[in-house]
Amino acid sequence: MKPFIFILVLFAAISSSCTSEKSAFESELFSRGTLLYSDDFDGELNKELWAPRTKSWEIVDGTLVGKPDFDNAEEAMAALKRDHHLGLSPVIRLNQLPEKFVLHLRLKYEGTGFSLNRPKFDIGHHINLFAFTETGYTLKLHGGELVTGSAPNVALNEWIDVVLEFEEGRMFISVNGAGQTIEHEQVSLQGRSELTFKTFAEAPNRIFFDSVSLWQAE
Repeated sequence: MKPFIFILVLFAAISSSCTSEKSAFESELFSRGTLLYSDDFDGELNKELWAPRTKSWEIVDGTLVGKPDFDNAEEAMAALKRDHHLGLSPVIRLNQLPEKFVLHLRLKYEGTGFSLNRPKFDIGHHINLFAFTETGYTLKLHGGELVTGSAPNVALNEWIDVVLEFEEGRMFISVNGAGQTIEHEQVSLQGRSELTFKTFAEAPNRIFFDSVSLWQAE
C-alpha cells in the first residue's frame, strides 16, 4: 500500500474508533439507550434542538458561544425601548428531551466569581434549578427539596464535564467524574422537556459548549 493511502486509511480508522467510543452508551440508571443527537459543533447549529433565547450565539472553531447582545443596560434600553429582557445575559435552551434520557455535556462559563444560583441550568424550564458552586453544585427540585454535591475542579473559565441521566422520580448527576443518584418524588420535568442554560447578568459572562450527546434511555 502506498504511504499516502495508508495514512488516509489509518486516519479513517482512528476517526471511526473515536466516534464509536464517544457514542458508546454508558449509564448508571439504564441498561440500553439509543443515540438521538451528538454534536462537536463543527457545522451549523441544530435549530430543531437548540433554541437561543438571546440573539448573540454562534459557532466558532468547533465551539458554540453565547455572549451578551449589548455592552451595557443603557445601550440595550436605547435599542429595545424597554427596561427588561435586555439580552445582557446569554440564554439558550436544549429542547426535545425524551421522558428517559442520558446526556453528556462539556461546557464552560465565563466570569469573575460564583454568585447565588449562578451560573446555572434549569432541568425543565423554571422547574429544577441546578447551579454550579466553587465546591460542586446545588440542585433545588421543583417542590423545594435541596440537594448539594461536591465535585472536583469546578471553576469559571474552565471546561466542566456534566452527565445527567433522568426519568420521573430519579436522576443521576455527575460533574467532572463525581456523581450521585437522587431518588425523590420531586424529580420531575413537569412537562417541560428542556434544559435552559443561564449565567451572570454582567460581563464577562459568555457561555461555551464544546460537545453534547443525548440518548433516549430504556
